[in-house]
Amino acid sequence: MEIITKKTAGSLFRLASLFFIAFVFWQCEGPMGPEGPRGADGFDGADGTAFSYSVIYDVEATEWVGNADGYRVFLDVAEITEDIYYDGALLVYRLIEINPYSFNMLPYTYVDNLLTIYMDYDAYIGGIDLLYKEVYDGVNDTYAPEDLMTFKVVIIEGIPLAKLKTMVDVSDYNAVTKMFKIPESGTVIVR
Repeated sequence: MEIITKKTAGSLFRLASLFFIAFVFWQCEGPMGPEGPRGADGFDGADGTAFSYSVIYDVEATEWVGNADGYRVFLDVAEITEDIYYDGALLVYRLIEINPYSFNMLPYTYVDNLLTIYMDYDAYIGGIDLLYKEVYDGVNDTYAPEDLMTFKVVIIEGIPLAKLKTMVDVSDYNAVTKMFKIPESGTVIVR
């Protein structure tokens, strides 16, 4: 009986010691530390205000260079820095309709019976190379653009395009501007 009492007393002592230590640490509270830096709103740095903006480019018909295989025009876009090129996202849309405004994301393909129209772009640090091409019945048959075309370039800092595509439907211009709070009044227009 003496052995059982010693074991029970030892267990009770250890249990009481653990409760005492837990109570002491639970009661420890110091002054509140300084507030940490503001975190992202759940999008790894994109809170939708300071990280995105757009630029509008009007491209005159005479600016396109090419032949039946396709026409190109290079846009100087100084906003495409190394940081944007390597760590950000760049979206390009063509204005299709004015009333109501309707933008189609590039690359864009339009098919009408035997006619297929392609619009695409290549991005570089400092600029964008736009491509316009028509194929009729399987043969390159591109005519020089005859009208002004308007393009909107949306530049988003710090979010690679692959990550951005998981956050928003990038083909939906309105969804992108809503998510990143891109105001029409903040758009830079380049003519």
